[in-house]
Amino acid sequence: MENARESGSGAQIVIVDDVDANLMILENMIEGIGYTPRCASSAAEAAALIAESRPQLILLDVFMPEMDGYEFCERLKESPVTRDIPVIFISAADSSEDKVRGFKLGAVDYIGKPFEVTEVTMRVRNHLKIYEMQQELEMSNRRLHSVISSQARRIEDEQKNILYALAALTEERDAETDNHMENVAHNCRMLAQGLQFSPEFDEEITESFIDNIEVASRLHDIGKIQVPSDALMKPMTFRIEDLQNSKNHALQGAQILERVFQNTPKNSFLPMAIEIARFHHARWDGSGYPQGASGKDIPLSARITMVADLYDTLIGAGGEEGCDEQKTLEIIEEKSNTFFDPEIVKVFLKIKRQLRHS
Repeated sequence: MENARESGSGAQIVIVDDVDANLMILENMIEGIGYTPRCASSAAEAAALIAESRPQLILLDVFMPEMDGYEFCERLKESPVTRDIPVIFISAADSSEDKVRGFKLGAVDYIGKPFEVTEVTMRVRNHLKIYEMQQELEMSNRRLHSVISSQARRIEDEQKNILYALAALTEERDAETDNHMENVAHNCRMLAQGLQFSPEFDEEITESFIDNIEVASRLHDIGKIQVPSDALMKPMTFRIEDLQNSKNHALQGAQILERVFQNTPKNSFLPMAIEIARFHHARWDGSGYPQGASGKDIPLSARITMVADLYDTLIGAGGEEGCDEQKTLEIIEEKSNTFFDPEIVKVFLKIKRQLRHS
């Protein structure tokens, strides 16, 4: 009994055999070494027992009516719930072909009939011990993954906060609008959610994409930290119409974020932030900068951010430079198919009541 406890006393073992005498013999053997036998005379009964309580081992007869052991084992291995439960085949047929077939289906061992107590005892104990060690290893791996994931999230949050602070500093220098970063982030999220229902974008826009664009779009103008203040303070209308003004900030922003990403290559939002920083002044017709990209060569994240950025910039400018919401929406619609992806503009206009601006 002490040896049984060392191998995991209390382990449940499902025994499947259509012959009552075989069930009784194996049941007595399993009880005798300190485990809990649960007997079934068919695959259907065994499936019900397994559904009630997951066993640590299955002893499975090969030749049974209705569904034989091979088919039942195959079904067990197809299910993510039962595929890891070790299966030992029991059969009077012990040819190499029979054994090979069982192993190919995922069985861990083969016990011949008639049963020999020592053989059954040793094979059951050994496979229960292996199963127990595998479960402990998987649990250890899950704990390790949890710790690593937690540390990665903490590092990512720290990076996010530092980059947000840097982006906020550029916003203060630019003084385009109040809360520009937050407004752009909110509107990008709303627009991405709206585009999710479009057949053209439904595969690309996942929940992860939506979460990432809300974070990444806040950093679209981070490159302005390297632009001289006098260039940033030119009239807003000049900066919109003359795309050469301050054009280096898009490339510089991407380079800043790339340097951060090199140190943390598993960061989830930085790849998108780099795309947005580099391409958010590209234009659908190819007239933008810094790379003259056009159409769908421009990353989707940047095409979304372009629209959200101009919307908040125009409304938030104030005074003679600014526009009311209706005028801003008209300008964006006019620039569909020249500045902006026309499909994105269509959705943008449909969700206008959900948008936020200064």
